[in-house]
Amino acid sequence: MDLTTPITALSGLNRQHKAALEFMGLKTFRDLLFHYPFRYDDYSTRITLSQVEPGTEVTLIAQVTNITSRKGFRRRRLNITEATLSDETGTIKATWFNQPYLTKYLQVGETYRFAGKLLQTKYGLRLQNPIYGRELAEMSTVNPFMPVYPSSSGLSQFVLRRLIKQVLPLAADLAEHLPVNILDDFDLLGLSDALHSIHFPAIEQEYLTARRRLAFDELLRLQLSIGQMRQYRLNRLASVVSFDEKKVRSFVRSLPFELTDDQRRAAWEIIRDMEKGVPMNRLLDGYVGSGKTAVAAVAAANVAAAGYQTALMAPTEILALQHYHTLCEQYGSRGPKIVLWTSAYRRSWSSGKDVEHKGQADIERLRRSIAQGRVGLVIGTHALVEREVTFKSLALVVIDEQHRFGVRTRRLLCQKGVAEGLEPHLLSMTATPIPRSLALTVYGDLDLSLLKEKPKGRQNIITKVVSARGKKQAYEAIRKELVAGRQVFVVCPLIDKSDMLGVTSVTEEFERLHIEVFPEYKMAMLHGRLTAKEKEATMQSFKDGICQILVSTSVIEVGVDVPNATVMCVEGADRFGLAQLHQFRGRVGRGVHQSYCYLFPVTYGSAVRERLRAMEATDDGFALAEKDLRLRGPGDLLGEEQSGYFSALRLASMADLGLVRDARTVAQRLLAEDPDLSQHSALREFVGTAVCAAHLE
Repeated sequence: MDLTTPITALSGLNRQHKAALEFMGLKTFRDLLFHYPFRYDDYSTRITLSQVEPGTEVTLIAQVTNITSRKGFRRRRLNITEATLSDETGTIKATWFNQPYLTKYLQVGETYRFAGKLLQTKYGLRLQNPIYGRELAEMSTVNPFMPVYPSSSGLSQFVLRRLIKQVLPLAADLAEHLPVNILDDFDLLGLSDALHSIHFPAIEQEYLTARRRLAFDELLRLQLSIGQMRQYRLNRLASVVSFDEKKVRSFVRSLPFELTDDQRRAAWEIIRDMEKGVPMNRLLDGYVGSGKTAVAAVAAANVAAAGYQTALMAPTEILALQHYHTLCEQYGSRGPKIVLWTSAYRRSWSSGKDVEHKGQADIERLRRSIAQGRVGLVIGTHALVEREVTFKSLALVVIDEQHRFGVRTRRLLCQKGVAEGLEPHLLSMTATPIPRSLALTVYGDLDLSLLKEKPKGRQNIITKVVSARGKKQAYEAIRKELVAGRQVFVVCPLIDKSDMLGVTSVTEEFERLHIEVFPEYKMAMLHGRLTAKEKEATMQSFKDGICQILVSTSVIEVGVDVPNATVMCVEGADRFGLAQLHQFRGRVGRGVHQSYCYLFPVTYGSAVRERLRAMEATDDGFALAEKDLRLRGPGDLLGEEQSGYFSALRLASMADLGLVRDARTVAQRLLAEDPDLSQHSALREFVGTAVCAAHLE
């Protein structure tokens, strides 16, 4: 038998065990070796019976003085096994359910070790369903730290531990894929020793050392995959887009606002990248209101001046429409021809005129104008990757809210620019501030531009966490804003009521506010089930001030710019991560008036309290993202489409910046010496099995 042997070759597996293993994706001995515990039960501290306290986890060494098994009094199918345990300081009862065989296993007069939770019942103290082991026979082989594994119905921890113990000796057959000098330089445990210690550590430090080595492996595999992607990109060719200083400066001077220093720096970095002749791959990261669209507009203006095309893809039609209106206004009559292309909209802007294209022949003429290169900027949604949309000279692809798109979607759009061996430059934008530790890991193949400055004139938004008792007072403050002619956003987690989830929905909150709280003001609803035309009409009425209160789902998280809105209310605030709450908050404070954000949590436990107080304490999106990373993990920051990056990270933590940095350093060193890892065959094989490979191709 070796590491490729099917698990079914092991003895003692019934049909239920095999089905559970198959469901969990555990098929070979190797899979078992790398199936890590997610926690450990610590049985290292033992106490006497006189020291026990109700509600605590205890480990006892005691003698069985009596044991019986009987049927339940009211539930005849329930079997109750009860034993009397004693040591030199006292006695206690232990109870098991539906384990009648224990009367044969636990012998009266013998001493065993028992571990479990002590409960206070009406019959006195009970040790309920404790695990057990013959003290004299097992103490030398059972570690005090008992591993607890991810499992499935039909597969007990006892069976999983037994299976892993059987295959653990094969860890010695694994080739060590890290060079000896790296193990020494970074004080890393050998692979075989790490696997033994992660499954059955004798002391806590042994587990910590093993976890560090195996977490390092996960991060290194990711960094090597990303590094190879970066090398591949640098070997490709892209259009050289020269800097047209005169036209770019003229465009910047025509803007109705002054660019911040961060915006100027980012625009210059992008322009310089596109002059190099290799495909740019840059992430423009700045929270809501920092001016990412203006930076993209500067880059697109330079691309148009050079005779090339730009495509801007947004995740929603609301956001695409917002970009269309914004960029048409910014370019005015002197800019390139702009087209909006989504499932619901076919519009164009040229020489100061906005034209809606409706008939099939008219739409086909618009499509041909894109294909023939007569359109300088095309803005759209996923509709841009459809086969019918083609470009003549696509030199720049801008992906807004890039975490909403999978790698495949981005690649399909970029492929529309590949001509004569040249690829388009790629600019990804996100309003979710990415912590540096996360950016180093996930975006290691990208160059990073950060927008941290607020545009001039923006005020800080006053944020308050409001309990149920404080809601009335909050509504009074909100009413003052409405009386002053301002407008209000209300965000809810759901569209319709759900008794199971117990959180506020758009429909019920709309009705409650309309009838009970603000009956004199006009309100509207916005959510994902509305058509594109309905969403546009609703948003337009809110922008025009026709309605004063907009009750919405998280669909307003991006792309909504209403300077007159000064209040953001988030119902069920405990259901959202800090990054998303920060996005919501960024919907207000976009005008000259003081703005407010009220967070209404349903539950307010210690973890929720810690997160929401952070919202009150700072408006630094990057600081909030760091905290969200520590509290909720990377998935909440990157979105579902990016979750594949982390499918192979079971032990590694993005918050461990030191380990992230070490893995990045090693990856850079290895790839500099051996770009295709041909001199490190074991490491090359290890990287090739990365779960994340499909997401990083």
